[in-house]
Amino acid sequence: MRQGEVMRSSARRGFTLTCLLVLLVASLPVMGQAQPAPFSSTALCSTVDELAFDGDQANASVAWQVNLGPRTPGSNASAELRATISTDLEALGYDVSTQTHQRYGMELTNLFARWSSPETGNGQLVLSAHYDSRSVADQDENESNRTQPVPGANDAASGVAVLLELARHIPTMGLDHDVVLFFNDAEDQPPRYTLGAEAWAENLTDDEINATHAFVLLDMVGDADLQLHDVEPGNATLKSRVVELASSLGLVAESIGCDGHEGLDVLQYDTTINIVDDHIHAHNLGIPAIDLMDTSYGEPKQYTLGSYWHTLEDTPDKVSATSLNHVGRLVELGLRTNAFVGINPDVGAETNETATDTSSEGDEDSDNDEARGSPRLALMAFVGLVAILGLLFTVEWKGKP
Repeated sequence: MRQGEVMRSSARRGFTLTCLLVLLVASLPVMGQAQPAPFSSTALCSTVDELAFDGDQANASVAWQVNLGPRTPGSNASAELRATISTDLEALGYDVSTQTHQRYGMELTNLFARWSSPETGNGQLVLSAHYDSRSVADQDENESNRTQPVPGANDAASGVAVLLELARHIPTMGLDHDVVLFFNDAEDQPPRYTLGAEAWAENLTDDEINATHAFVLLDMVGDADLQLHDVEPGNATLKSRVVELASSLGLVAESIGCDGHEGLDVLQYDTTINIVDDHIHAHNLGIPAIDLMDTSYGEPKQYTLGSYWHTLEDTPDKVSATSLNHVGRLVELGLRTNAFVGINPDVGAETNETATDTSSEGDEDSDNDEARGSPRLALMAFVGLVAILGLLFTVEWKGKP
């Protein structure tokens, strides 16, 4: 072989190897785009028997939180609650962290507990509740009570209690995505609501936003007369899945639950209430969000969320283990069936439509297609890579002297 032919042969081999490396590097991001397993409504009834949430445990937590005293930002009771949550969840294997912020002369502290799935790169689900109790009972009928702090049994402690009871079971669920329990501060303080969630949202990076499947908020979920209403704004797909979950658990009137009995009138999504709550900040970032909330605490009262709301009547006797159990099992069922992941962030982002019945088979297929998108892209990339490499090696072989 002459010197020129040797150089041309070496150049062809170099070109082939370079193309191989470029194609491999280019295909890695696509092939690494993992997604959690898709939600399937057909798995709901078979999963109901696995539920382990204990409403009595959650109810005991409500009483314990209230006994700490008013959990206003910066108070000793607030610090004691955070310390106990941190100790308990670290013992369960959670990675616990805090962030402090200054708002309206208050120092507020957000608390995060992350359960990391062994399956890395599948994103995170955020479950949230505010843990502060309101500093003034400004809606109390007795004017002399209106400067006193609210006990905060339902409006704060109920959501926290559900998260803490769920935290005991999440490590055993075999989830293929991370779960972040976000205990946010200063939701319920004058002069403005949702300050902790606002501060959290303002400090999210684009990567964190893109990695968040959904934001599920629990607020005022322990009322003994539980009525979970449709809260706007919120993601329509999340709402339709919550209807499916609740129907399976027998919490929707005129529907048959997995136990074969007609459902209770607990999930009342025929009533829509527009509320500014912690979830709105995630919603505004394009993160699918939903607010699980009873917007009628006590007797209906105009311009309020009920006769017990922001009064000294918000005490543990108005909360029930049964209500907490309903909500906890609903969220647990959603976790175990991946109902809160694989959501299209554009669906329902700017809609006032209310989901009133379960998803059709076609909707389920759409969800599955969406979740399968990344594996399909990976397969296409791999097939294309093999085809191009085959062509390059053919050219290399035919070009040999």
